Amino acid sequence: MNGASDAMAEPGDRLRLLRAGAPRPLLSRSAEARLGPRQHDVLEQLETIFLDSGFSSLTIADLAAGVGCSRRTLYEIAPSRDQLVLVVLDRFLHKKGRSALDSIDPTDSFDRQIRAYLGGGVKFVWHAPLADDLADDAPARRLVDHHYRFVMTVIERLVSLGIDTGEFRPVNPAIVAAAITGASLFIDEPDMTERLGITRTDTIEQILDLVLPSITASLRAGSSAGSSAGHGADSPRSPAAQHDSIEMPDDQEPAR
Repeated sequence: MNGASDAMAEPGDRLRLLRAGAPRPLLSRSAEARLGPRQHDVLEQLETIFLDSGFSSLTIADLAAGVGCSRRTLYEIAPSRDQLVLVVLDRFLHKKGRSALDSIDPTDSFDRQIRAYLGGGVKFVWHAPLADDLADDAPARRLVDHHYRFVMTVIERLVSLGIDTGEFRPVNPAIVAAAITGASLFIDEPDMTERLGITRTDTIEQILDLVLPSITASLRAGSSAGSSAGHGADSPRSPAAQHDSIEMPDDQEPAR
């Protein structure tokens, strides 16, 4: 699939395109399937602890006591405390990512698909303790950044497909994706909702209400030739927006 053919593909094929290149889970699906009910419950409890209280000050003994299990149970999930932290955070981010992608209706307009994606699960709101720990822990920060980059890739692909169908005017999809994702990163900071005085959902909608109409072709049709100079068919496009194939990397998991 490439170029306009991507946009005209069957809905299921377009969803597979959006999922291509998703970060590989640290705890593979087969490894997680081998875990017992108790270990799954432990993972869920650890996720709650990390999201609410962070992780930097917690030892394996603290974590075992906090969830009411043995240290052996934790070591059956991950070989070290640091790896356990990454596995729990990565699992949480994958759940969010799958929820967001599952919220997309591929038969909808691309404007609506972008709104559904950002409202469907990509809500990494960090409480202050966890945000501080992420800032100080390089491996954990890289993990989160890797997931955010994939969020930007999905938005970039949706913008590119919107351009190919004529819903969006020719723009650089990477710039649009960077603007939306960067703004989302900003409002996901601790206490930002309180500072802005509106909910995160309303903030996202206002950001999209600023960005998406500016690239919607039908809303720009009345613009004068002078005001649209530089935005014609030859406008710079990002690599992901070109009509080259967007192939699924062999070393990446095909779906989230």
